[in-house]
This record gives sequence, structure tokens and C-alpha cells, in this order.
Amino acid sequence: MGPRRTILLLHHDAVLLDLLTRVFEARGFAVTLAATPMQARTFLSAERDLDVVVAAWDSTHNLGGDVYRWVLEHRFELRDRFVFVGDEVSPDFDRIVAGRCLVVRSADTAEIIRVAEATATRVVRARTADPEAVWGDEGRPTLLLADDDPALLAVMAELLTAAGWLVTPVDSGNAATAALDATDFDIILCDWHMANGSGGHVFNWVVTFRPWLLDRVVFLAERPGDGAERVVQGRPVFAKGADSARLIEALTAIAPPRRSSPRRDR
Repeated sequence: MGPRRTILLLHHDAVLLDLLTRVFEARGFAVTLAATPMQARTFLSAERDLDVVVAAWDSTHNLGGDVYRWVLEHRFELRDRFVFVGDEVSPDFDRIVAGRCLVVRSADTAEIIRVAEATATRVVRARTADPEAVWGDEGRPTLLLADDDPALLAVMAELLTAAGWLVTPVDSGNAATAALDATDFDIILCDWHMANGSGGHVFNWVVTFRPWLLDRVVFLAERPGDGAERVVQGRPVFAKGADSARLIEALTAIAPPRRSSPRRDR
């Protein structure tokens, strides 16, 4: 038998906490409880492994929101392991969570349990799927890099990988939208001028099909003022090759990088 699945329950309602504790313990989970963001952050600061977090977050109780913002800064690998419980979604929920997590009504305990178990199962499978993988890549934010200049694409991919992101390089806008159609990325860094699907094409595709990813898009252009800024609704546009430090700073603000850890000894 493998290690027990782990769950953190963060809620202000003692009755619901007691019910969920009993249910998840009966299903073989190792349960940790927290009633305040400080308690949750103290637990998470210890870098303990965790399969799923069930947390309250609605317009009147912001416990889960406080902890999720902290996780985005300090434990980014946990970003898609949350199940939020709330009866009236907070106005900034979609902007902050960006499609990574679900929210379930507090009265629907069966659905809370189902979604939490599905999340834990996905995390456990991902952890054990490739024993030859370099340990630590799971915790690195994913970055989609699109540029049709092969030399620049290779240089940028090497730079961003060394900085701490898990980079997927593609050589066109059409390849970028195909990659986005298959999975979400934590950051999308896209050249504006490409022959086979431009940055504008990628932007319009994201607006239409993945609007929750808009806050993650950054563009590169040959020169400032070449038209990109008028189209992309305030998203950052950087001149190619001009200031890599400012670019890294902007990408870090979206998803802080995390360096890969060395392979564990068998």
C-alpha cells in the first residue's frame, strides 16, 4: 500500500469541518485542519507534500483567497490542488484562480468530496507516472514560448529554463494555439510578428476560447509602437532583445519561477 493521500481543510464552519474530517479520514486521507489563514500558512511553510486543499472562499469569507494568494507566491506547485467552497463567488475569484480550480456550494458535500478525491487522484498519478523524470519539474511554472526565429527561440528557451520555468517552445502562432487547446500554461510569451499565425492571432484565440488566460499573456515585438499595444488591451509588450531583466521581472509577477531540484537517488 502506498502513502496516504493528504488533505488540508480550511474552513470557518466547525460543523462542516467535522463532517469533512470524518468522511476523508474514512476514505484513507491524512487530514490537517486550519481555521485561519495563519494556521494554513504555517502548515504550508513547512514544505510538506499535499494532494488537495479544500478551502472556504466566497464574498463573506476570504480564508481560501488569502491562502491561495500566498500559495501563488510561495508554493506555486500547489496552484491547481485547491477545491473552493462558497455560496456566492468572490468578485475577484476568476481573475486570481484563472481557471485552475473549481468552486462548490457548501451545502453540496457530496460534490466537495467527489471533486477533492478527483484532484488528489490526479496529483498522485502525476507524481508516480514517470519515475525517470527529474524530481521538482512538477513544481515549476509552465511557460509557452512562441517565436518563428529558430535561433531566438532556442536562446530564449534556454534563458527562461535556466531562470526556473518549464518551457514549451513552439515556432508559430498556430502551434501556440494548438498547444493551448491541449492544456493551459501559467505564462504565454509570444512574438507579435510571425508568419504562420501572428501574436494577434494568438491573442484573439485566447480572448475567444481561454479568456481566463488573458492575465498570463506577454508579447515580444520588433520595436515599441508597432501596433501591438493598441490591440492587446494593456498586456505587456517588450521590445525583442532590449531588456531581458524587465521581461523576467514581468514574467515573475505572473508566475514566480522555481528551479528544478536534482534527481533523487533510487
